[in-house]
Amino acid sequence: MKDSTVTARINSHLKREAEDILKKIGLSSSTAISLFYSTVVLNKGLPFRLRLDSVPTMGIEEQKETEKILKKHSPSDKRIVKSESIEVSL
Repeated sequence: MKDSTVTARINSHLKREAEDILKKIGLSSSTAISLFYSTVVLNKGLPFRLRLDSVPTMGIEEQKETEKILKKHSPSDKRIVKSESIEVSL
């Protein structure tokens, strides 16, 4: 039963590229996100390995901009902004 909504802010280029790929394999974004969540539950963790060498360092200007944004938003928004800055190499 689908009774919950997930809202996430991501880079528009990344979204467009992912949706193009998902469309080619016949999946909607909602189905892909549901599959991801199901895999997280099944694995009791992320379906890929996170490593320190996969997290890029931010430049000073990016850090200043992020800090400016974080001052304007709630604690939950801060977690979203911080997580958007992480790229995972697959």
